[in-house]
Amino acid sequence: MSKKIRFEPAGDISESEDIEEEEDEQESEMVESGSDISDDEKLPVLSSIIKKGKVDVKESYDQQGPSRSEEQEKQAIRQELSQLSFEELQKLKEKMGSKKFNQTVIGSKRKEVVKDFKRANANRPREMSSKNRRIKGKVAIQVPKVFRNDPRFDNLCGEFHEQKFHKNYDFVNKIKEEEIVKLKDELKEETIPRKIDKIKYLIQRMENQLREEKKRKVEEEKKKEEKQLTIDALNQGKMPYFATKSVRHQDNMKEKFDNLKKDGRLDQYMAKKRKHNAQRDRKSMPAKEF
Repeated sequence: MSKKIRFEPAGDISESEDIEEEEDEQESEMVESGSDISDDEKLPVLSSIIKKGKVDVKESYDQQGPSRSEEQEKQAIRQELSQLSFEELQKLKEKMGSKKFNQTVIGSKRKEVVKDFKRANANRPREMSSKNRRIKGKVAIQVPKVFRNDPRFDNLCGEFHEQKFHKNYDFVNKIKEEEIVKLKDELKEETIPRKIDKIKYLIQRMENQLREEKKRKVEEEKKKEEKQLTIDALNQGKMPYFATKSVRHQDNMKEKFDNLKKDGRLDQYMAKKRKHNAQRDRKSMPAKEF
């Protein structure tokens, strides 16, 4: 508190000092009486909020009786706040806390918005809140394990012999040949484009399977012949001859060209091969610089 300085004559210095002391005492008493904002007689509503956290006062400003509505409580709080100075309001806020002061005294408590997640139409997907994630607990049910096995690929049912398998299921290739004939007859009568494409795909697929099966049979016969030559050479006391991969590749290519020449498709094959090689070489060539 700043002291007020008065200029008095030199002979009355003692009297001026006594007057200043009395004024200081009066000001200090006023501050102390004003700072005591929790006085029950002066501020009954605010004092009850500070002590108990809620309004618990029997007497009312607007009506007699212990009951009081929410609007009347707000009106009483506003009336008491209007009697306080700015400094007293700051002290009240520090004493109560800013959150409690804003929520209880000023009434700035934010209202919770309850959103309804019901569907407007039963066929629409349900709208769920991202904040409340509800995970349903999984129920563990002990299901007896069922042992399923395919005897064709199970070692317990025997070993797989490729030659025996192809020999036993050779009738499947004959069924495919008959199906190709039927599909070709069906293709001539079909008029729907989608079904025509489907039939052509099936015919091409089965022809490729039969072609691969014929190649496999030819390779199998060659292996049998080589094996038999080796056995004959050992029986005669000669050193057997084992062909390398390069020699086998040359023999296969020679046989392939002989078959193409016999069928008259050698020129077509060579033109296609030259085109493929040219495209491959063009990719490896460096780009032109402009």
